[in-house]
Amino acid sequence: MIYASWDVFSSYFMLLLLCIVLFIAWFVSTGATRYWQCFEGLVPYIGGRPLVGNFLQPLLMRQSMFELMEQLYEDGRVKGSKLFGIALLMQPALVLRDPEVIKQVLIKDAAFFCNRFMCTDPASDPIGYYNLLMIKNPHWKQLRAFLTPSLSLAKIKKMYLLVDQVRSLIHAVDKGHE
Repeated sequence: MIYASWDVFSSYFMLLLLCIVLFIAWFVSTGATRYWQCFEGLVPYIGGRPLVGNFLQPLLMRQSMFELMEQLYEDGRVKGSKLFGIALLMQPALVLRDPEVIKQVLIKDAAFFCNRFMCTDPASDPIGYYNLLMIKNPHWKQLRAFLTPSLSLAKIKKMYLLVDQVRSLIHAVDKGHE
């Protein structure tokens, strides 16, 4: 009778362990793309690469974030849709295209979309941290409650005169340079 030695078992065990670790790494790194595959008929998406998602070119400094977002926005796979999904590194992200959907999210459903992916540190960037688009809860709720009264329809109508005066001033300055 032939018995396998301990070395053979340990080699097979190490090979099995390596396969399991590689599978887990693949599974975690492709989570954002697989997330959108679950909603394939409902939400169009642009599949991404493992680890970097759709953001390989900006990470390699070959393309700016704005150029990438424009490229994704005009992609043929999502043309004509009101929203679409992308892979933001290893996290799924939803990109809104329709003005009505954007208005719904930013005004009516703002309480559900308050914690954004991008955020700065209040110690290293206090001005950027208190930006309403980047701040996280609970500071977001306090800042929104503070800013909402200043954005009422009556106050915006009063500001329109100021904006109109600034526009005419800019127009006059532009004519003076020509």
